Amino acid sequence: MASPFFKTKIVSFAPLLEQLGSTDEAMSAYSNRYLQYLIRHKIYYLNIYATVLELAIQHSQKSIEEISLIDYGSGNGLLGMFAKYCGCKKVFLCDTAINFIEASKNTAAKLQLQVDGFIHGGTDDFKNNFPEEKIDCTIGTDVIEHIYNLSHFFSSLKQLNSQMVTVFTTASNPKNFLKLRKLIAMQLHDELEGGHPSDFELAGEESHLPYLQMRKNIIETMLPGLPENIILKLAQLTRGKIKDDIEAEVQRYHTLGEWPAAPQDLWNTCHPITGSWSERILTLNEYNIIYSAHGFQLELSNGFYDAYGKTPKHIFNYFRNLLIKIMGIKIAPFITLTGFKKN
Repeated sequence: MASPFFKTKIVSFAPLLEQLGSTDEAMSAYSNRYLQYLIRHKIYYLNIYATVLELAIQHSQKSIEEISLIDYGSGNGLLGMFAKYCGCKKVFLCDTAINFIEASKNTAAKLQLQVDGFIHGGTDDFKNNFPEEKIDCTIGTDVIEHIYNLSHFFSSLKQLNSQMVTVFTTASNPKNFLKLRKLIAMQLHDELEGGHPSDFELAGEESHLPYLQMRKNIIETMLPGLPENIILKLAQLTRGKIKDDIEAEVQRYHTLGEWPAAPQDLWNTCHPITGSWSERILTLNEYNIIYSAHGFQLELSNGFYDAYGKTPKHIFNYFRNLLIKIMGIKIAPFITLTGFKKN
């Protein structure tokens, strides 16, 4: 749980969020919807943010006044803004969605917080825009399960700082059976049925075709006239690949007659254009392999439920949090992955 210092900051930061209002015409509909969700559950999310920052400070072995960090996959930017409010030396917000970057600029201005940089893109874009900056920590909530190529991502973080500390939370807890059932249903929906903003409260901003159909369209555009059964098989075998990688596999089939290797799992799928995974599920061993390969030691900690209220659900969550102390990761609603340099 969060340290007393960060909990103290929650008490004064939370009322600022209440002043943001219910709508903002300067923000996209999705950014607005997401921000209002965070505001409604602000105490819970601020406690998650405080826990993330505590881990970052602990493993960086620096004071918060010395820390420069990136809030990666920042969305509305509240994690990074809370870090700045708590006294972080420098904070950069980085997201691949321009609507969220614009929304976070707007929110930071309203909160009168001086964010040190807004980056539309990824770590490579950060390096191009701020080549002289040395980043101590990269943090994020609900983002690591969406990153297309984690190997490239961690390699790029090491280029920013060989002593980099990373802290990411993810609700894709591979040990929570009930959570897995929901995640797999979501993956199948994206893959076979498509998506719409009305699917659930935090569904994306735009509708999309089934990912399988999107891959079929890419293949058919690349090689017009292919038999339907071949197109379908290639589309099925390229599940979990982005457009460039799909086209490379299709070209190999076309020139050499080699089929793509079958996906190693049954469910994971990603948007073929953006590469964003649908709540990608990785085993703890897979995470350990990825972190270790890039010189990180991985420390895992269990998340907690929202028990910050007096409703029956909050009371029920209080007892669920007690159960986590007994049953551990098997019932945790999310997990926190902390990476730091290997000894």
